[in-house]
Amino acid sequence: MARGPDEVIRAITDGKNAARSIDLYLNGKGILNKGEKIDIPEIIDEDELVSHPRFPIELLPLEQRGNTFDEVVVGYHKLNAIAEAMRCLHCNRR
Repeated sequence: MARGPDEVIRAITDGKNAARSIDLYLNGKGILNKGEKIDIPEIIDEDELVSHPRFPIELLPLEQRGNTFDEVVVGYHKLNAIAEAMRCLHCNRR
């Protein structure tokens, strides 16, 4: 099921809810092992932040889509994918 840009976070939440329900069904307490807490450092100097727009996802050209079974969404070039991954914790900031 696709729900939008937050679909990965919601999928993780759905999985945790399912695990909790299964544990309760099996006479557990429904408490999940969440592992160790991860500290995400706070942004200290806002002046060092640079805003970058998203890289466009490459698509198969329209004229080639009707004659092939190739994937339409080609994805990112390797370097663009790395740059997009760096935006993860602060959306458009890097």
